[in-house]
Amino acid sequence: MSSKLKPTYSDLELQHELSNVFKSVFFINKREKNKLQQSYFLNFYSLISYARENNIDEMDYIRSIRNVLLTAPQTYEAR
Repeated sequence: MSSKLKPTYSDLELQHELSNVFKSVFFINKREKNKLQQSYFLNFYSLISYARENNIDEMDYIRSIRNVLLTAPQTYEAR
C-alpha cells in the first residue's frame, strides 16, 4: 500500500538547488559540465518522482548529486 506524499518543496526551489550543486563543483572540461547539467535538468522530474516514491527528502536527494559529480574525473570542489 503506497501513499502519495505531498511535495515538500516547489519545483523551482529544487531546480535552484540543482543549479547550486553544479556551481559547487568545478569541472576542468566545461563542455562535459554542460552536457551533464543539461542531462540532469532534462531528467529533473524523473529524479524528483523517484525521491518521492521512495520517501527520500527531495532536497537531500538533489544535494547528494554533488557527491556523484565529484567522482567524475577532473572535477573538484568549488566551495
